Amino acid sequence: MRVAIFNKHIQLKSMSCAHGHCQPQPIPKAVNLFVRVTDYCNARCPFCSNGGSHKNTVEFNHVKLWKVIDEIRREGITINRINITGGEPSVSIGTVNKILKTAISEQYHNIHLHLNTNGLLPASQEMMRHPRWNSISMSLHHYDQDKLSEIYGVPISRKELTFEDIDLGRVNASCNLIGGYIDNTIEVEKMLKFAISVGLPRLGFVALMKVNDYCREHYIDFDEINFNTIPHLYFTESRNRGGDCKCSNYLYNHNGRILEVYMRNYANPNYCESSLMFDGQYLRQGFHDDNIIY
Repeated sequence: MRVAIFNKHIQLKSMSCAHGHCQPQPIPKAVNLFVRVTDYCNARCPFCSNGGSHKNTVEFNHVKLWKVIDEIRREGITINRINITGGEPSVSIGTVNKILKTAISEQYHNIHLHLNTNGLLPASQEMMRHPRWNSISMSLHHYDQDKLSEIYGVPISRKELTFEDIDLGRVNASCNLIGGYIDNTIEVEKMLKFAISVGLPRLGFVALMKVNDYCREHYIDFDEINFNTIPHLYFTESRNRGGDCKCSNYLYNHNGRILEVYMRNYANPNYCESSLMFDGQYLRQGFHDDNIIY
């Protein structure tokens, strides 16, 4: 579906994902807006495309951000959610706090505000405690503190794994499948039990996108893990958008406590339909530097 904002055409999803054997259905005009407040991250994960990025030197244009949001809504396009992302947003906390201050106002209180964060460093956990977030996606790539520190490339303390004073009901934890870490059925089951033990309501397992040599060398396909053999893990539904994105949803029951579980395989790193990106200066369709809308 093609629509115009700022006198330029953008591409939106016109059909829903396919659910199991059910065919995709037409959907209203809607978009996900990603707001990248920084390229910099205080972790050093080897699979991340932000590795080696430096702190921003250009000031974030807050006026332009809300002008973008107003234009999208004026054109009758639903904003599914605004995703505050990076890099790691907590290293640009002044920018994040200014966005939160405006998002609290009556004009924007009904917009779903989502945070993407590494979630295991003190600055990111302090940011997660803000009450305005409707939902939070947090990285959690292992159940073991030392293994987590290896993956992140920085020390992770035991205290951060207690998630003190954080409303975990809003949190989705995301665990990358990485060769040598969470890469088989036994390790997946340990990760499920760990998520239950710390009080997380949702945990996702995500296949690496092959964006660098590390990802290609440590890639684990879902087919290599037999999820159906894990006791008390119950399949609920599957969705797919052809070869670009496939996912499955499960429920896990451990001693009467329920965990929502999802599997995601974003096979195409350039897949960007229905997503817009604002980087503090420019609005783009997807995540390509040359695709400037405004």
